[in-house]
Amino acid sequence: MVVKERPEYPAIFVSDGTTLITLWQVQDVDNAKEFDREIHIGLHHLALKVDSPELLNKLYAKILMHNAVVEFAPEAIGEGPAQHYVFYEPGGIRIELYAVIT
Repeated sequence: MVVKERPEYPAIFVSDGTTLITLWQVQDVDNAKEFDREIHIGLHHLALKVDSPELLNKLYAKILMHNAVVEFAPEAIGEGPAQHYVFYEPGGIRIELYAVIT
């Protein structure tokens, strides 16, 4: 089921009630580049929800202890009410962890 659309992004968000997948529209297939949400084809990143902002921060500290490549530290998603950060797993896949602030 479509849960949200952002034509200016351009993206559509679909969910089965458990998993949320964001699909970005490619604007120029012939010039697609890695990790550019407007022209990238393929897996951009995997996002996983954790139970609380406290757990989000504990996991961030553990990730830093393992010298993972971190794209950005925990920060608000837009105007909230959620926080997130992105890091790379050893194979190069971008992983986003996020928590909703209640």
